[in-house]
Amino acid sequence: MVSRPIPASLGVQGYFFRYEKHFVYWKRLGNGGIGIVTGLHERMHQIERFREDFGQS
Repeated sequence: MVSRPIPASLGVQGYFFRYEKHFVYWKRLGNGGIGIVTGLHERMHQIERFREDFGQS
């Protein structure tokens, strides 16, 4: 699976990829690791969940 950057217009930094009917969002952690931020079904309202899950309400 290939990850793509989350569009800058959404105001969060990270990456996402699609798996079947879900989107998985992740970001690089300060210690060099990778953290899964959230996994959302394609029907969920994604823009608001991005901001909530990335702590940028």
